[in-house]
Amino acid sequence: MKKLVMLMLAVLLAVSLAGCGGKNTNNAPTTEGGKAPAPVDPSTFKEMHLEVLSQLPTNPRKPVEDKLTPIWREKTKVIPDFVEIPANTDYKSWLQMQILADTVPAVIANQNGIADDSDNMEMLKKAGMAREITLDEIKAYMPLTAKRLEELGVTVEQWYKASVDPIDGKLWAIPSLPSPLLKDEYRKTPYGDARLGNGGYGVWFRDDILKKIYPNAMSADEFKKLAVANKGKLTLEQVMDFPMNSLDDLYGYLKKVQDLNIKENGKVITPGHLQLDNTRGALQWSLFTASGLSLSQSYPLVINESKNLYADYQLTPEWKNYISFMNKGFKEGLFGKEFYIQKNEQRDAKVINGEYAVVNMWAPIAANQEKVKKEGKTYGWRFYPIFAQELDPNNQDSANQYFPLTTRWNSKAINPKKVTDAMIPQVLNWIDWNNSLEAADLRAWGTPDMYTGDGMERRYKPEFKKVEEYKLIGKQDETGDGWYYGIQGQDSTMTNPEVYGLAMADEMGFVYTPQIVYPFSESNYDQATIVNTAWQQHNMKNMTLLAELPVDDATQQARAEYDQIANDVNNNLVSPHNDELDNLIVKAITSPVADFEKNYKAYTDVLSSSDIADGITKQKDAWLKYYKLREGFLKKLN
Repeated sequence: MKKLVMLMLAVLLAVSLAGCGGKNTNNAPTTEGGKAPAPVDPSTFKEMHLEVLSQLPTNPRKPVEDKLTPIWREKTKVIPDFVEIPANTDYKSWLQMQILADTVPAVIANQNGIADDSDNMEMLKKAGMAREITLDEIKAYMPLTAKRLEELGVTVEQWYKASVDPIDGKLWAIPSLPSPLLKDEYRKTPYGDARLGNGGYGVWFRDDILKKIYPNAMSADEFKKLAVANKGKLTLEQVMDFPMNSLDDLYGYLKKVQDLNIKENGKVITPGHLQLDNTRGALQWSLFTASGLSLSQSYPLVINESKNLYADYQLTPEWKNYISFMNKGFKEGLFGKEFYIQKNEQRDAKVINGEYAVVNMWAPIAANQEKVKKEGKTYGWRFYPIFAQELDPNNQDSANQYFPLTTRWNSKAINPKKVTDAMIPQVLNWIDWNNSLEAADLRAWGTPDMYTGDGMERRYKPEFKKVEEYKLIGKQDETGDGWYYGIQGQDSTMTNPEVYGLAMADEMGFVYTPQIVYPFSESNYDQATIVNTAWQQHNMKNMTLLAELPVDDATQQARAEYDQIANDVNNNLVSPHNDELDNLIVKAITSPVADFEKNYKAYTDVLSSSDIADGITKQKDAWLKYYKLREGFLKKLN
């Protein structure tokens, strides 16, 4: 039935888009007499409501004295009315339905999956529901963005050229900003220490259970004491104090947890929740380094020219071993029988209630610890690399870190059927304000009356001690913490998309945050950051930092050819099999272990079929052509 509905949907969409026929004029900006648009005075704007696609908060707690939202509305006169894509919904299917019903929001500004996805943007363009943004419009209506780019040594022209669609040379979605690490000053701060170098994924181990299995392992409190004694700088060797270096080690640990049969809230603790959600994609982005593989920038390829290896990671022996681990763990009850049917809210509730022993790195640990304190319990969590292996420079880009002039994540697309040309100055001013350094500062610290000093010397005033603790250690206090004033902290369930929704990319953040400027102490201790930094700094000795500069026409054309081939592989060769692949991978993981070989082969047979295999070969060739041309437009930073 699902396939029939999807087929009917595809036919309807094709007819709908074909009806748009020829050149679409709805998404082409117009200017009087062909003149460049003139800057406008934001004080002349009138209040405007916009329907915006974003992510909604999941925590029922609301700010009491919201200091930020009024500033956003005063600066922009835009009041966003937010909608979100329902959980566990395929983005492409959702978008197709909105196009058919003409209900695409005025602005698409969700985290990812639409405005940063070439195929989905192509659907919007053909439907006349994506508006081109010109360089002249950016120059006229986004001066704060230009100022912030200039601070990074990037011109508006460079940002624009790096962001256009390589196929038609036009800008269809406004990207996020480049990384602050393009600036040498920022690379030399604790902000740079935490972001330079390639690391990987990790998981949280509940420490009271950890100590039962490995008595010599540090508890969370003992790890904190070590970190404080070393002023927050630990080596990878200090971080890795118990044997967790392979899937066999992890499996053995989960089995020992199961044998302990420990209960929490009257329920037997589930040993692990490693995959953040129960989608096929989450197998890759939740814990990829557990497989021991290193992805190239050309997803889904693993490239090692010295081994003549150019393969879809799902067809490698390493990935098969990882899925086999998941199959064995699931069948033995290590992940819970409800894993493939529970909702994300149910998962989060179990984590917060302490009903798992090992959880994914993005689990709501801060919320759990607040509950632990309120209930007078004493356990904590240890964050641990999965798995910290030495870099192999023969794996393409495993020892390179790139800093492009643009960030596609959290891009913003504008629907010209909902946003007229007359509205564009105000809408772009709204995006511009969200891009500004002032807005980033406000998101990080709150309003200037809350602190003194600037740069590395800034500190909260004594009367905002609760805000300081909220920002530094995640301590919640409903009588005056950060969220009381509408300032987001470590608990991502409490957020205001009006203030934070257009700046979800890390590159949009303020460099001198409280976590960065406060001297290291117990007050700004963050375990995950210390562990990740130790891992990344360990790898830095073998790494090269590279800024991506604007490319010439030949390189841009090679990129366009690559994008077209990669999109064709994904959208026309692989995507038609998505339902089948979803079902096959679930079957491979949930069926008896004795049937794993047969079930996994059925999965890989689809991915290795002749049409997909031919497409992957073409993608590989196009990528290597572009990759070699791009080498002439890289600037070494270290």
